[in-house]
Amino acid sequence: MTENRTITNSPAQAVVFLETLAAIAEISPVAYSTDGAETLAAHIRGMAEAVNTEAHVNPSILETTRQYAALDWHCEAIAVLFAAEHRPTFF
Repeated sequence: MTENRTITNSPAQAVVFLETLAAIAEISPVAYSTDGAETLAAHIRGMAEAVNTEAHVNPSILETTRQYAALDWHCEAIAVLFAAEHRPTFF
């Protein structure tokens, strides 16, 4: 039996996803220079702010979403940061 499960995306999830993506881009300047990584991260954070402003995200929902995402994305960020091409930047 095949189940069709979907999760409705919310503006809070979009904001948190963009914030997480910005954090990964900022601390992982393998494909960019350090300045380039910071610029990209700032641009992505600006996108998160725009979504938050446009959608009028409830601050308590946003904070709860951040807390759950921190648990979910922690493993993803660790996997990315400890990939072979990233290891030299940590030592």
